[in-house]
Amino acid sequence: MFITHNKVRMHDTDMAGILYFARQFRYVHDALEDLVEKEGLNFDYLFNNSSYVFVIVHAEADYLASLKVGDVLEIHVEVENMGRSSFTMSYKIFKADKTLVGKAKTVHVCLESKNRTKIPIPEDLKKIFGKYLVEK
Repeated sequence: MFITHNKVRMHDTDMAGILYFARQFRYVHDALEDLVEKEGLNFDYLFNNSSYVFVIVHAEADYLASLKVGDVLEIHVEVENMGRSSFTMSYKIFKADKTLVGKAKTVHVCLESKNRTKIPIPEDLKKIFGKYLVEK
């Protein structure tokens, strides 16, 4: 499991002063970027110089409790499933007091970067994401 942190900012909230529900997707994508960068990959390189990209084809989230400006978040990231050309990421968002406040999943498909056709998950990604694969 990979763990990272974030904080609810004023621009993340709605008129009621609580987290706008769609911001969960920003937090989980930030967590994915943190994981990828920790493993030595760089999104700029991946999307501009690599022979492949991985794109989100499905996303879902459950908003379990409100968050307000200043709340510190701990985000747990795991790989739930790895197929031939796709993988599913699972995220849990906790407040500092360990209350589970949100869950999300994203499904990613690997594409050849020039013509955007589906390809098998490249070995370097398998190695990286395999470290976070949930044992079933």
